[in-house]
Amino acid sequence: MHMVKTLALSFALVGFAATASAAESTSQVIRSQAPQGITQSFYACVDKAGSDQGALGNCINAEKARQDGRLNTTYKALTSKLSGKARENLVAAERSWLALQQASNTFEASLYPDETIADLQVAQSEVFRLCERANALDKYLMVANDL
Repeated sequence: MHMVKTLALSFALVGFAATASAAESTSQVIRSQAPQGITQSFYACVDKAGSDQGALGNCINAEKARQDGRLNTTYKALTSKLSGKARENLVAAERSWLALQQASNTFEASLYPDETIADLQVAQSEVFRLCERANALDKYLMVANDL
């Protein structure tokens, strides 16, 4: 719950970013909660967007595409290294993860009364979950490469 409030706060801070020159930038607030693997391009985009929610949405969508591409590339590389039961288990795990991702998005959207904040928050959380999953698959791929 604390993380959800903190992430919601990061987008609430967007409105104050232009007036708070000595405070942390919006990207610094987001970075403090983000998993490793979120690109520098995303943080630069967020800073450039300032308080423009449309521009922030574009930043999130661009990062989502990068993280989704990263996840898909790693998944394909991992499935090509695995066979038999290990490959079947990976496919089953990925399907379960996709279902969890969708359920998490639906649940999270119901938490926020403001539709704009909800859209941005759910999208940011989705990007973070994609990144975390890509990170996990990267680790599995390193193990598979050693087999």
